[in-house]
Amino acid sequence: MTIQEVINLAKYGELNTLAIKDNTEAVLGYLNLGMLELYKRFPLKVEEHLIELIDGITVYDMPDDFMWIASAYQEVAEAAFGEEVSPIPINKEDDPLSVNTVGWKQVQVPTVTTGGFISIIYVAKPTWITETDLTDEINMPPQMLDLLLDYIAYKAHSSVDSTATSEDSLHYQRFEAGYQKVLTLGMFNVDDMNMDSRVEDKGFV
Repeated sequence: MTIQEVINLAKYGELNTLAIKDNTEAVLGYLNLGMLELYKRFPLKVEEHLIELIDGITVYDMPDDFMWIASAYQEVAEAAFGEEVSPIPINKEDDPLSVNTVGWKQVQVPTVTTGGFISIIYVAKPTWITETDLTDEINMPPQMLDLLLDYIAYKAHSSVDSTATSEDSLHYQRFEAGYQKVLTLGMFNVDDMNMDSRVEDKGFV
């Protein structure tokens, strides 16, 4: 389904009674916020960032699409087997081996081994959609379409009337109910965050 088709569904459905339905830029803003909310609730996009450790440096910047760390691994030496990948704890302040998030897109690594690497597996935010992307396929599972439409309606109606009994409240309740339905029925399979083989396959060791 294209982004334009999603906008059309919202325009002639949930937003049918609102004048803002004809403002493509505004509807895209609500759509982007809905995508961000879904990417926060489900790991729809998981990426890997390799940090090459530099002597004397412990804080490193993450990519612009970084939201939070899912897992971390470090190359370790094994006498019998050569180099292997070892999991690293995340955000455990009392653990000297932990990788810690010290800024909204900065991480502090536990060691400073020149030439070594740490692999950060992170949940990434969606790409911001503009009017030049309307013919592109929307990067979202089809079973989450109702959730996205309800979130668009929630944001659009709340811009008109934000009283407790207004349409925005109804659509937000529907969004939350749909979210729980996806979880309860197992309609989205969360990938195993154990990335040992993935890291090796990408040439980490």
